[in-house]
Amino acid sequence: MKKILLLSAILSIALCLCVGCSNFPETPDDITAEGIDKEDIDTWFDVNKTDLPSLEECREITAGMSFDQVIRKIGKPQREIGHGAIIFQFDVNDGSVFTVSFEKDPEKIKNDPYISTYDYLIVFAGSFDTEIPDEYFPYHGTLSDLYSWIGGLHVEDITAVRYEQSFIGVAPGRLKNIAYSTNSVDIENTYRLLFRPLAQISDREGQIEGGGYVRYDFTTASHETYSVTVENNIVIIDHRYFKFVDNFYYAFQYSDVDCNSFITYDIPKYDEYEIYTYAAERVKVGDCDGLGEFEFCVYDGLIERTPRYYLRSSAVNLLILSPDQFMIEGGENTVAYRITGEKDFSALFAEGNDRVLQSSV
Repeated sequence: MKKILLLSAILSIALCLCVGCSNFPETPDDITAEGIDKEDIDTWFDVNKTDLPSLEECREITAGMSFDQVIRKIGKPQREIGHGAIIFQFDVNDGSVFTVSFEKDPEKIKNDPYISTYDYLIVFAGSFDTEIPDEYFPYHGTLSDLYSWIGGLHVEDITAVRYEQSFIGVAPGRLKNIAYSTNSVDIENTYRLLFRPLAQISDREGQIEGGGYVRYDFTTASHETYSVTVENNIVIIDHRYFKFVDNFYYAFQYSDVDCNSFITYDIPKYDEYEIYTYAAERVKVGDCDGLGEFEFCVYDGLIERTPRYYLRSSAVNLLILSPDQFMIEGGENTVAYRITGEKDFSALFAEGNDRVLQSSV
């Protein structure tokens, strides 16, 4: 008899949380749960939560409850696992996981089209698992399984590798770190990065603000270039997030060139610049773009030239000394930089500009 009653209770809970359930109970109030900032989704979760709900408490969560009501009963969820859906997980004190899917409350949206995501969430269905279901994180492998070109790229075909590292969210005009290498050791070690293990993670875990990124370019003998960019040890492919088990990073041991470039985020406002003659009364020479394409390193020699041109941009201003040398305005006056890349200021010093130069000095 006890087994029959227990089975009946379990079936009752399952029916309340099933997909077909449409008679949602009314929400008693709209008071925001404690510790929640509706505009900051990070406050909706508690990844380090220790006061976990019991299995019995979780079974009191029924379809139609608001997200607020759920949090008041069993606390904040530990993670989001939805891909195109809103699915949160709550760790239970018996070691199991309570997975709850939420949907939009049609009545609340109809009455207030500008209602926040937090306020319109209501329970749609729930289930218990012994661990995070594999179907939410189906992929465990390497980049070679995700990028088709890796399978056709052989280490012996690579003639050079390029490394680029920078931070995300810093002010334009700051410097990126860049290195080039044609050494076989650097090529082989960089190539191995493509086969480091990684696994799919949730959208929420993958959406990190700030941090930094690394990018590696592989150039072949046929002059083809293949690139991989990894942000915060995470790679984004087809709107899915994959995190490396180990740090996706290798510093060249035998680099040919170590240099820098300006951060412009490929935004025209920061990538465009104006050139003027360097004189008491400056004369505009022209409008240009591609500020972020200049690659350069610190020049260790003596600075024997005075500025000939002035570069002005929203990101940084430069004092141009020669076709391949400049100083940063506002920086240390004793530090000059030498251009190491293909893009330089040669056009300014071409023979056709002699008249301009003579009138400006």
